[in-house]
Amino acid sequence: MSLHNILKTLREPKYFLVFLITTVLIGWLYIWPLTNQEMYDAIGWMFAILFPIFVGLIVSLQIYNISERKTCPTSATSGGILGGVTGIITVGCPACPLILLSWLGLGVGSTGGFLGGAWLKLVSLVVLLISVYWASK
Repeated sequence: MSLHNILKTLREPKYFLVFLITTVLIGWLYIWPLTNQEMYDAIGWMFAILFPIFVGLIVSLQIYNISERKTCPTSATSGGILGGVTGIITVGCPACPLILLSWLGLGVGSTGGFLGGAWLKLVSLVVLLISVYWASK
């Protein structure tokens, strides 16, 4: 049922455009300025390809849910859309919390470099896949 909802949403040009722009932007940011491609292994490339696709799906499905299904009043959700999208991206991206914490000047971000690796990327993809399933219900 959820795959049917995803395909139904992406058939509409407005939501497909949101998916496409988000996927290209996140993919470009993750692959070129934020990471070093020379350090990628098979799991790194798999994550670099699937992460933007999952984030694009989540963003387009959430915008569809808010605008078409009217799950919440627009006045209640307009302030939380950016925070929700940022939270989804930060949870799924192993490099994003490090960048955001270092921009805030917090030294906690430096410990993530030791914890990051193939297992963290695989867990992040599973979390994003669960988020896509949840958003498409």
